[in-house]
Amino acid sequence: MANAKLRPCWTCRGSIGGKASSFLELKEKAGPDRLECPKCVSDRENKELGPLVLPAPTRREQVAALVSAPDDPWWDVRMLHAKLHPVKDRAA
Repeated sequence: MANAKLRPCWTCRGSIGGKASSFLELKEKAGPDRLECPKCVSDRENKELGPLVLPAPTRREQVAALVSAPDDPWWDVRMLHAKLHPVKDRAA
């Protein structure tokens, strides 16, 4: 149940820990860096899509975040991805 409170899966918007009441959801604690549920991670690997990189926050979002906390469960990860993968380095 702690997984459901962390944030939703980026891809399917379901529980980050997996299907509700499943073994993974109930027993395995999702790390703070997890972005997808186990099924979506498996699908990504099967399709050989590579790692998930979240969209960079826009300048407007960054300015708004200075005034109040963003209502985005992935905000911290998006900011980290923006630093690690600058927009000029991403495939468009």
